[in-house]
Amino acid sequence: MEKRNLRTKTLSDFKMKIIDLKFRLSKITYAERTNETFIQILERYIEQKYKDNIIGDSTYTRDLDTKKEIEKTCSNFIYKPIQKITVEDIEDAKDNIRQYSNNSITKIWRLLNKTFNIALSRRKIAFNPMNDETLNKPISNKETRKIQALTVKEEHKLIECLKSDKVNSLYRLIVLLQLNTGMRIGEILALSEDCIDLRKNTITVYRTLTKKGNQYVLGKHTKTYNRKTNIDKGKRSFPMTPETREIILEILKQKQKNADNLLFWDSKRDCLIIPKRINDFLKTLNKNNISNYLKTHTLRHTFITRCQEKSIALVVIQAMVGHIEGSNITSDTYTSVSLDFMKKEVKKLCPRRP
Repeated sequence: MEKRNLRTKTLSDFKMKIIDLKFRLSKITYAERTNETFIQILERYIEQKYKDNIIGDSTYTRDLDTKKEIEKTCSNFIYKPIQKITVEDIEDAKDNIRQYSNNSITKIWRLLNKTFNIALSRRKIAFNPMNDETLNKPISNKETRKIQALTVKEEHKLIECLKSDKVNSLYRLIVLLQLNTGMRIGEILALSEDCIDLRKNTITVYRTLTKKGNQYVLGKHTKTYNRKTNIDKGKRSFPMTPETREIILEILKQKQKNADNLLFWDSKRDCLIIPKRINDFLKTLNKNNISNYLKTHTLRHTFITRCQEKSIALVVIQAMVGHIEGSNITSDTYTSVSLDFMKKEVKKLCPRRP
């Protein structure tokens, strides 16, 4: 009887051990053997996104640029089989990564993590080293340079410089249009005559210039177009101010014939006017010491800041400049407070003297 009970108990223990072992095995993530390197997985991921039409030419170019930065900063591990890469390998690459701006570091870190996650999902690795408790994204050694809006005085000085007879009249109108509408420079250079409705007094933005390789081409959508949802939240129409209308009328008078009926066309080269030419134009103007930083993006910042200073509703500003409603970008990134405006507002704190 005792032997029978002992046998039953032993069998029961054995069954429990089998159940426990099965449970443990179910929790283990196994990895298939592979010699595939990190860079091979990364390259396949970027190319596949592009082939699947998930990303456009400009995003594809940006991803390729980030890949080059990864090749420079993480050469100590990206050519290794991905299964042999350790957390320490990534830590060792941090000194090189820190040499880039925080914006570039964010892109590098995102692609590193994405590549390891792809390897994890395909059972090439059992653990994503980017998820290590002690691994933190490096901070740039470079000082972050915030783009400031022009002060009211700087803006007036720019406008005065634009009045010179020596100034390229077409480029002058482009600068004035951006200063008065806050449109992205690529959107302005992609405007065609059908975007202007003088009867309704509106400008419609529905596309931008985009890069295809090293060449600029006329895009089909705005910068904020989402290929997955097929929704373009950057497409918009907004009213013209009297000053903007005058600029548009002058632009229409000077408009050169071209196949796409664009408002701005380089007739000498018979090609699109690209953003670099406008930035070069502003660089030449800035020899007059207008501002420490004068580029097309400065003009967009300036328009948004002037709107904010004049207490225009944030939702209206976002609708005009193509920011998604509710986004923090408009106020956190694009709005500066000029010293002139602060002085004016501070006066409200001063008590009136009898």
